[in-house]
Amino acid sequence: MIKTDVPLIFIMGTLTFLVFVIFLGLIVVEYRKRQVRHITEKLNMKHQYESEALLAQLEVQEQSFKYISEELHDNIAQTLSLAKLKLYKTGEKVTDEKLKAGLDMSTELVGNALNDLRNLSHILNGGLVSRLSLQESIEKELNYISDVKDIETDLILAGTQTDPGPEKKLMIFRIVQEALNNAVKHGKATRINITLECNQGIMKLIISDNGIGFDTTKIDQSKGLGLHNIHVRAKLLGNLHIESSQNNGTSLTLYIDNHEQ
Repeated sequence: MIKTDVPLIFIMGTLTFLVFVIFLGLIVVEYRKRQVRHITEKLNMKHQYESEALLAQLEVQEQSFKYISEELHDNIAQTLSLAKLKLYKTGEKVTDEKLKAGLDMSTELVGNALNDLRNLSHILNGGLVSRLSLQESIEKELNYISDVKDIETDLILAGTQTDPGPEKKLMIFRIVQEALNNAVKHGKATRINITLECNQGIMKLIISDNGIGFDTTKIDQSKGLGLHNIHVRAKLLGNLHIESSQNNGTSLTLYIDNHEQ
């Protein structure tokens, strides 16, 4: 073998080895890419499945709300209306002042119950919520809470208010309902504030109260349906953050991407 051929053979061998290493590296990189794509596809499928399952769950719940709303409006409200009318007509015929005063008071109580029932029917009816703006729906809910529970409420608006699409709007309103119910029933709050801020396509909803609060580290252990429903809807809307501690009230903040109506 000629001595000058040795460096050439060495160079060719080195180049061949480098090509092999590069080729092997490309195979490993491509394999890793396929693994990542596979994992991403599985996660996307899981997320899609969970989203569809959550939507189906919410759809069933909304159908239940609608059925209850119609029953309250068409049956119970009609019965109370007839009872109120009967009491009123009976009161007109009574001459005894003491008995008449009692009938008048009963008529007023039935009337108040009828108004509360109609308000509750409207609140449960998602169709009514879709016809109102989010601001109007929240205002109606706060007025209902103030009148029935004698609680101070306030709605603060910031930025340019832009209503989300019908489905998002209904889910946001249901979160507001659940949060208010939790504040009144479990938090024993006497004041509730809601802030609705819209800025550059991002909606920020803050619901805060002065109630007794709770330990947020035990949220996962909570068996309360209200918190569960809030988290279910929040997963489909955006990011949820809850701050609370014993005797220091609760603050719920939800960030919603409102670019897609």
